[in-house]
Amino acid sequence: MKSNHFLYILAILFFQMTSCQKQSGIDYSLYELKFEDNFDGNQLDLTKWAYRTDNKHRSVQLKENVEIGNGYLTLHLKQLSQPLDGKLATGAGIVSRERFRYGYYEVRAKLGNGIDSDQDGEIDEGWHHSFWAMAAEIDGDEVATTYPGIRRTEIDCFENSSEHGEDPGQKGLNRFTQHVIIWNEKGKEVGRLPKPPADLTRIKDFQAIDWHTYAFEWTDETLRFFVDGKETHSTSYSASEYEHDYINVWLTAISANWNKEGAEDSQAIYDYFRYYSFKK
Repeated sequence: MKSNHFLYILAILFFQMTSCQKQSGIDYSLYELKFEDNFDGNQLDLTKWAYRTDNKHRSVQLKENVEIGNGYLTLHLKQLSQPLDGKLATGAGIVSRERFRYGYYEVRAKLGNGIDSDQDGEIDEGWHHSFWAMAAEIDGDEVATTYPGIRRTEIDCFENSSEHGEDPGQKGLNRFTQHVIIWNEKGKEVGRLPKPPADLTRIKDFQAIDWHTYAFEWTDETLRFFVDGKETHSTSYSASEYEHDYINVWLTAISANWNKEGAEDSQAIYDYFRYYSFKK
């Protein structure tokens, strides 16, 4: 009798789990976990990651701005009183050593610290956060450029900025873009899918400072983007039409040119990164 009751409970749990999968638009039974980092310990696992160390836009990216502790990765964003290599801000980022291709990519993250340190009525000013994937050139434990000649595919799962463009509807950490950028062999961007402004994601009552999952699914034909398990965008991106390459994963935070001056200290916190390949 107890055995039958136990089997009944298992059946109910399985039904609930599969129902949730269908409602979320993600069927995890299609995938198998191939790479995972939960950011345990007290230092970055350099067998899995390298540091982003470029000087780009309004900030210099520093290794010391990457912190591992209490099971989280924290990317610190700092203002400087004196310029460093011509910039008045420092950012941070990490890049996976391994390159991936088709499958499902997911992070859990919270962006910003919610502190109005300069008392101007706005929080987390001047920063550009991103979870993205593109081929990288790694030298030792550093990645010193976001413009490697080998890149063809750049998938931006989210790019959000505390200030973005002239349109007030695009400003703020709570709105972000999701797209693939196509590069050619001459290092020129030749297109974005979905085409702007269709790549802009707005979610009612969304607060980036809260914990959210961000993900994308890449096949040889399509790209689908998700926030908290719900599909936000999808686009055709066929290998028969575009060159697909193998991509490193980037978790980064910088001060970008389209952000206004007068930024304040902030941060981005990541709970995990996971990559799932399709089951054969």
